[in-house]
Amino acid sequence: MQILIKRNSVIVVQLYLLIAILSSSCASTKNFTYFNDLPSSGPVIQLDTLQMKTYAIQKDDIIEMKISGKSDATANDFNLKSGGFALGQGAIPQYLVDANGEINVYLIGKVKVDGLTIDQIADKVTKLLTPYLIEPIVNLRILNFRFTVLGEVKAPGTFAVPNEKISVLQAIGYAGDMNYFSNRTNVKIIRDSSGVRQVGFLDFSSKKVLNSPFYYLQRNDVLYVETNTRYRQTGDTYNRAGLLVGILSSGIAALAILIRR
Repeated sequence: MQILIKRNSVIVVQLYLLIAILSSSCASTKNFTYFNDLPSSGPVIQLDTLQMKTYAIQKDDIIEMKISGKSDATANDFNLKSGGFALGQGAIPQYLVDANGEINVYLIGKVKVDGLTIDQIADKVTKLLTPYLIEPIVNLRILNFRFTVLGEVKAPGTFAVPNEKISVLQAIGYAGDMNYFSNRTNVKIIRDSSGVRQVGFLDFSSKKVLNSPFYYLQRNDVLYVETNTRYRQTGDTYNRAGLLVGILSSGIAALAILIRR
């Protein structure tokens, strides 16, 4: 009789825990949803125009530059004999922007690129090539655009992407998305641009993040997702309670079997 009472008590405790967990889950659903202040359905929502700052090349950047023109043979000289690296037949030269903000181009010499955009560098090099090539064409892209995602995400790390336009949403996607314990309302972006350091704060529960000046990342940005300590503590409590209930249930079941024998 006493064993039955104890066993029933354990069942009651388990039911209370289950109800508490379900209630907590229902009450906190909004905390796991992005952009809670956007309508769940309806017509297209027009957001404010976001001015993206065009990335300017910095020292230690690596750029890939392919030169072509009407005479492929002459253009190949620039690609094979350039001051870049990753040279070889069919390879596209890569240039490291040195401490003076310059790259070394075959026949042209040192070219100042620090502070210029990719398009501005292409225009500049094209003009410098006109004495050597007929209708020169210069194609460039940046190779070392990196960012880091740390904290409460599924796969933290440093990621390299082949272009300089990436949003915070894409960055979180690279890191496998936030997890159960993420604090979505206070995500930090730590930015160091030529010695000027900034910290931006993003609230992913609000549509305001879509118009934030930190929506698009810059090279070497660090995105840090804090831990929601309340959920972490609650989760630990549930885990301990579940373990205790499991032990009690197993103990009572084993005792009941022994008594029946």
